[in-house]
Amino acid sequence: MNRDSQTKHNQAIITKISLMLTYPYKRPSYRAVCRRLNESEFTSSVGNAWTERSIYRMLQRNGYSGLWGLQKYCHHN
Repeated sequence: MNRDSQTKHNQAIITKISLMLTYPYKRPSYRAVCRRLNESEFTSSVGNAWTERSIYRMLQRNGYSGLWGLQKYCHHN
């Protein structure tokens, strides 16, 4: 996967995760996010199943400090 398609893929995953974070009561755990992504058959940019660590690292590489940082960013916009 080239850099542009990897960026688009990661942005689609971030959008999917941010929709999970709009639930008003409680932020989902990394385990719950992994389960939902894997059940939806979303794979990582290299085709692997999601793990808690891979989600955290992907978010870090894209400028968010994990689920907490993504949720904070979503609520400010």
